[in-house]
Amino acid sequence: MKFADIVRLFGDKAWFDFEMVLLLSGEAPACVHTALYRLRESGKIIELRRGLFSLAEPWRHRGLGTGAAPAFAASLSSAIYPPSYLSGRWVLKRCGALESAIQSQDSLPEFSAVTARPAKVFENSFGRYSYATLPRDLLFGAMTELAGSERFRLAFPEKALLDLCFLEGGEWDKARFEAEGFGTGLRAGRLNLERLGAFAARAGRPRLARA
Repeated sequence: MKFADIVRLFGDKAWFDFEMVLLLSGEAPACVHTALYRLRESGKIIELRRGLFSLAEPWRHRGLGTGAAPAFAASLSSAIYPPSYLSGRWVLKRCGALESAIQSQDSLPEFSAVTARPAKVFENSFGRYSYATLPRDLLFGAMTELAGSERFRLAFPEKALLDLCFLEGGEWDKARFEAEGFGTGLRAGRLNLERLGAFAARAGRPRLARA
């Protein structure tokens, strides 16, 4: 398959995988592997994880360009390790409940997510994607957002806080919240306390209810 065909077929998609190219090209698997390897080495496609790719700029289009870069990078999270949804520190920083540390220009954006699958970490040119394992009964409280034409799932901020408290363990009191950088954001009313209480009750974990 020629690169022009890949752009035509996947230019408006956040990602595509080896199986898609194999099916649409009708070529032998070895030929597809070689073609994708050459495109990756030339910088025309980006490997998100083994067998999963995204077109590099300027071939990515239809609302998936640089202007939507943070949301686009976030939208890749669910595809990199499904099923999962963004949660924890990334969601809390996004909504302003948690103070963001100053990052150097060379550091990769950090995306935190949760899943029922084993914990994993993936790095690519869009960022570092960390997936923590939650019990299945705690995988609730997520919503869907759009990044260009792509949908992605993320926790409500209140559920992201509970996920963080559960995953990092221990007791969470006022001093610990402030030490972690939550003081200003929580005082500014970034979280819906009624929703937080409902999620804590549904979780059924006394430690989360105390937090």
